[in-house]
Amino acid sequence: MYCIIPIFKEPFLHPLHKNNGLSALWCQEISKKEPMFIIEQHPDSDKMMEDYYWLNDELIQTPDKKLLNHFYKFDNVIDMNFLHWIDTGKPFDNNIRNNAIDFLSNKFYNVKKLNEIIPLSKHNEYCSDVYKSMVRPYVGGTDDYYMNEFTEAFWSIEKNGVKVSNDVCDIFDMRVKKHISNGKLYSNYNLWTTTGRPSNSFGSVNFAALPPEKRKAIVAENDYLVEMDYDAYHLRIISQLVKYDFGKDSVHEHLAKHYGCSYEESKQRSFQLLYGGIDKQTREKVPFFDLTHKFINNKWNEINKNKYILTDIYRRRIVLENYDDLNKNKLFNYLIQALETELNVKKILLIQDYLLDKKTKLVLYGYDSFLFDFSKQDGVETLKEIKRILEVKTDVPGDTEPYFYTKSKMGLNYGEMQDITKRL
Repeated sequence: MYCIIPIFKEPFLHPLHKNNGLSALWCQEISKKEPMFIIEQHPDSDKMMEDYYWLNDELIQTPDKKLLNHFYKFDNVIDMNFLHWIDTGKPFDNNIRNNAIDFLSNKFYNVKKLNEIIPLSKHNEYCSDVYKSMVRPYVGGTDDYYMNEFTEAFWSIEKNGVKVSNDVCDIFDMRVKKHISNGKLYSNYNLWTTTGRPSNSFGSVNFAALPPEKRKAIVAENDYLVEMDYDAYHLRIISQLVKYDFGKDSVHEHLAKHYGCSYEESKQRSFQLLYGGIDKQTREKVPFFDLTHKFINNKWNEINKNKYILTDIYRRRIVLENYDDLNKNKLFNYLIQALETELNVKKILLIQDYLLDKKTKLVLYGYDSFLFDFSKQDGVETLKEIKRILEVKTDVPGDTEPYFYTKSKMGLNYGEMQDITKRL
């Protein structure tokens, strides 16, 4: 087994940026004391373009498998951040510092190929410290399935990038200029968060929370951008957990009948109940929230009894001792967000498999929404099939009946889109 840490030429650029590339691989064979470098290009070494394909026959550990994938997809890779997260329930806090690297990074922030200015000896010091702080016993198991599918799903989105407009620097600011590569920006999904719900930002752009006025900087590379987003997604997810059938009704209209209020009031009231607590009067009046209340209490009792609880699809353990301030409502939110993300990963993989021979690409993911760069060459049937994949239960093979429902919008840019739901 080897620990591999890639050293890219440009530490502040996305690994897929046209001006970036691999400078060296830091390699620590687990059974040996001294690490080594596989050099691609670095002035400290007279070696160049050394072979690394032999690592395909080895089991590899790396701090960020998705990052390594952007350079080369080795066959057997374990994400060390993932191992830490599974063990502790928390993302790895990389507060490891190297004085020489920090000094050079601050002084030469805008210098090209900064990591080739930093001596290999300093890279070795830093990588050795990272390895020592992260290494933990690996025994293999069902968690590998979770790690591999999550990494594959979000790597497959990142590599597509998003096309941006010529005035993107005016819409954002000049900091974004250095991150543009062949007219695109690349996102970076942070997978191993406390809630298990990925964040997504890179450079100065927070892709997971783009305000409307900045969305127009994202444009179509093919013909149109198409966004599909779920209607009342969390309520539908909860109905799956508590086994309540909304049928084909609009969730908010369904609940409005129980509340005795308007559609808009129903949306607001449901949100308040889910995140502010379910009162006794509502439980007696609305069967869905009575089941939800019982589910919340049952799961709280379960985790206190067993000291852990399993997520719904991938059976990931949420361990009680890993959370200092866990309460029943926070646990419920973790379970909702876990099921949301696990459902979406299954759907992303199905969609990416379907799009393999097409020009249409999935370019952004936003929890309850999916943004596609659509090519008219693929035809409207492509959008209809994507819609079908998003709306069925992924755990029922061959199912074509919608369980979740989506709304669709189309436009030349992400900020100015028209509703096309009825056309699909």
